[in-house]
Amino acid sequence: DDDISAWLAEQGLTEDEGYAFFVGRASDIAVSQGRRPIQWSEVYDHFGTNLNKGTIVHVWKSVTNVTEVVANGYDTLVNVGYVDQSWYLDNLDVAWAAVYSKDPCEGVPDDLCSLVLGGHGEMWGETVDASDLEQTVWPRMAAIAERLWSPKDTTDTDAALPRIEAFRCLLNSRGIAAAPVNNKIAREAPSSPASCFEQRRALRF
Repeated sequence: DDDISAWLAEQGLTEDEGYAFFVGRASDIAVSQGRRPIQWSEVYDHFGTNLNKGTIVHVWKSVTNVTEVVANGYDTLVNVGYVDQSWYLDNLDVAWAAVYSKDPCEGVPDDLCSLVLGGHGEMWGETVDASDLEQTVWPRMAAIAERLWSPKDTTDTDAALPRIEAFRCLLNSRGIAAAPVNNKIAREAPSSPASCFEQRRALRF
C-alpha cells in the first residue's frame, strides 16, 4: 500500500518495525480501556516474549507450540485449524466424535494447563450461506461446547452420543436445522427419515 509505505519512510521504520508498532499500539489501546489484547499465533510466532505479558495468545496454527506459549507466561485460547480434530467447522469431514476427542491441554504439563483459558469453534464463511449455515454448525458446535465446559477426563464419546443426539433433536424441534449427528460429512442428508421420532419413541418406552 502506497500510503503505508510513505508512512514507514516518514517514520524511518522498516516493514518489520512498522508491524511491531501496529501490534504494540493495538495492545496499548486495549489495555488503556481495561481490556486484555488477544493476538493470533502469527503475532506470538513473530515477536515471542516481547509481547505484553497481559496478552492472550490465540493458537490456531499447528506450528505454534502451545507448551512454549504457556511456559513463557501467556494465557492462551486453543483452536488449531485444519487438523484431524479441528474445531474449525468448515472442515466438513471432521466428525463430532473427533471434535469431542480434542484436548485443549494436549501436550501441556498439568501445572501449566490453567493458562489454557479455553477455546472455541469457528465457522468461516467461504462455504456457507443462509441455506446451509445451521446444519454445518450444529450439532458439532455442541460437542465442542461440552468438551470445553467438562472436566479434562470427560472424553467418552459413547457416553456423550445420547446427549448430542438429544440436543440435535431439541434443536430440530425448535426450528434449528441441525444435521444428523453421525454424518460422515457435515450437513449431508440423513441416511433415513424420522431419527428424532425414533429417539423420542425409544425414550417414551
